[in-house]
Amino acid sequence: MWTALAISDDMYDKLVSEAGRSLRRFCDQCENAVMQKACIAECHSDKFDQLISTTEKLVDKYASVERRLADKCDVEKVDKIEARINGLEEKMLRLEGDLAQRDQCISSPIEKRLCALESGLTTAAGSIDRKFDHGVPDEDLIKCAVEEGVKRKTEEEKELEARKNNVIMFRIFEKKTEDVKQRRDSDVTFVKDLLDCVFDMKIVDGDVARMYRLGQWDENKPRPLLVSFRDADMKERIMSNLRNLKQPIEKFRGIGISHDLHPKERQERKRLVEAANLEHADVSDDGVENFKFIVVGRGSRQRVLKIRKQNSTA
Repeated sequence: MWTALAISDDMYDKLVSEAGRSLRRFCDQCENAVMQKACIAECHSDKFDQLISTTEKLVDKYASVERRLADKCDVEKVDKIEARINGLEEKMLRLEGDLAQRDQCISSPIEKRLCALESGLTTAAGSIDRKFDHGVPDEDLIKCAVEEGVKRKTEEEKELEARKNNVIMFRIFEKKTEDVKQRRDSDVTFVKDLLDCVFDMKIVDGDVARMYRLGQWDENKPRPLLVSFRDADMKERIMSNLRNLKQPIEKFRGIGISHDLHPKERQERKRLVEAANLEHADVSDDGVENFKFIVVGRGSRQRVLKIRKQNSTA
């Protein structure tokens, strides 16, 4: 390299030794070549640093994307759950509205409707559990439960409606013959006489819709007689004047008349009588056997009357 400057070897060695081996001297061509290589190296170093920086940014961005994806997955699950809950709530509100609208169209007491619905839901629980085991969606289970409850309630309401004009008469003489027509004619005559003499009611053909004995015929025991009136007022007139049964005509003595109760009503009356018996035993030393407990009224107006038996001592 020093030959390009026309310097001898001895002169170059002397210059280098005196300068502490730090002397660098190039010709223009060599200097350009050296500087070009240095620039290229510096440029490569800068690009390498940029590449490292870009790679680090990509790694950070990738990590951020992973975190966001993980969070997004959880959010989607929550959104689905919330959407399902909102859907169930909306369906429940619609079903409650439908039930409220139906209840307004039914004339029976509110307590009976609630009891009927509760009974229907309880009965439907078994079938719902079986369907649940087979993976039926929640909204379908709720719909099924409500529909079965409403169906049962509607059937009970229809049965109550069919019974509202009926009375059941007990201990009425039953003609001892196997001829059904003769027994029926005897019952019709007796009921007409009873209503005329005891309740001052004269009935004509058409006033009684149905009349038949309950149970299997037994010549040794008179069966209860069901009488269904076409007019509810006729029944109410009889039930409001049951005290008239205590009168001197021999053939009408001992006869009892009651409402044609639905099985649930009979169970409720039985429960009320049992409760009255227990209450009497708790507050009185007088034996329960000396009293007769009678349920009067219907629906929410039911109450128990306690009457001392005539053959008991005061």
